[in-house]
Amino acid sequence: MASKKHPIVLRFEGMDPGDIGGYEAHRYRKGGDLGHIDREKPKPRLLIGTEAWADEARAEIKLMKLETFAAELADLDRRKRRKEIERRRIEGPRDPWRASRHGPMRELILTANKEWFEQTESSDVEFSTSKEELFEKRAVAWLKEQFGDDVIHARADLDEQAYHVHAVIMPRATVKKYGTECRVLQPSVHPLIKDYEAAQDSVGEWFSEIGLARGQRHKQAIRDALNDGRKPPASPRHVRPAAWRAKQERKLAEKEAALETRQREVSEREEQADEIIAFGEAVAAGGIDENGQAAASAQQSEKTPALTPVRKSSLGFAIARKAYRMAMKRLRGKAAAEAERNARAQVVKEVAEIKAADDVIVEIGQQLPEGMRARIAKVRRKLSARIMKLDPTTKGRLGLPISGSDDSR
Repeated sequence: MASKKHPIVLRFEGMDPGDIGGYEAHRYRKGGDLGHIDREKPKPRLLIGTEAWADEARAEIKLMKLETFAAELADLDRRKRRKEIERRRIEGPRDPWRASRHGPMRELILTANKEWFEQTESSDVEFSTSKEELFEKRAVAWLKEQFGDDVIHARADLDEQAYHVHAVIMPRATVKKYGTECRVLQPSVHPLIKDYEAAQDSVGEWFSEIGLARGQRHKQAIRDALNDGRKPPASPRHVRPAAWRAKQERKLAEKEAALETRQREVSEREEQADEIIAFGEAVAAGGIDENGQAAASAQQSEKTPALTPVRKSSLGFAIARKAYRMAMKRLRGKAAAEAERNARAQVVKEVAEIKAADDVIVEIGQQLPEGMRARIAKVRRKLSARIMKLDPTTKGRLGLPISGSDDSR
């Protein structure tokens, strides 16, 4: 049965000459992301270049700068630009490449899924050597075929999850400047650096002989989707292993921090609940009043909870005291309102009786001779005196006149 076709993975990363030091530190496992390194496995193996490749590359770049600088000064001298010569001498040599966000060099990674290297099932391709050896041989041949002497370094990493090859490309080119040929670094001199899809086609075809396949054709999928009026798929973003691991570690740290925060909040709420309960028990036992102060009549006993100064300064104590104060205020307000309602009902009842009696007196008085009305009016004034004793505010609320009138007259 044919084995699963795994894709060959090719990735380019921009590189500046200033990055060479960090690259070398990681190659010797002295710097960079080392958390995933298996110290029990063999260290990286050099495939292309010498052990001194980094110093050689830096020296060559420095020579390019000096050669170009000398050519520039000679050109200015021929044109008798004396002021410009002095200014450029002060500024010094310039980098022999055009500034860009990617840098003038490229780091290249070649690998496949670790399952492919571990695969032992029968497949379409018969192997007489190990997968790593076969992959390594094809990788070195492809690098030399496509980039020639511009591959100034390549190594095999054996101590990580999956075997992979790192390579450094220094794209040398010659351009006409200052009336002469000047050496520069120019990534676009290599078609496979200039065209990502072409690079994927090339490496896919090269490694197909050992059972690997080209990766997904993302650009073609985008073109097809646009031609069909569909939403194009998102372009893949290659994330360096170190960046991916850092992101995962950051996520884990955030989860742990969130869990710790939740646990601390639960613990604080439990402490506050204990303090609130202690406050309530102390109030119920008569140990403290609604303000949290020791009650004047309290007699401390084993049954009366004692609140320490620490508890009295706690958030739970403050919450309980505020809630208790509000509850007492509401209870007192309800009691006062009930008392006022009862008082008003009694006054209304009494006033009604007085008014009923007064109405009878007025009716009787209207039927008596003039001489008797004076005596009736005197009796009425005595009965009305109870109404007159009420304060004006109360009489107003009850709908009574502030000053009476003598209707019997």
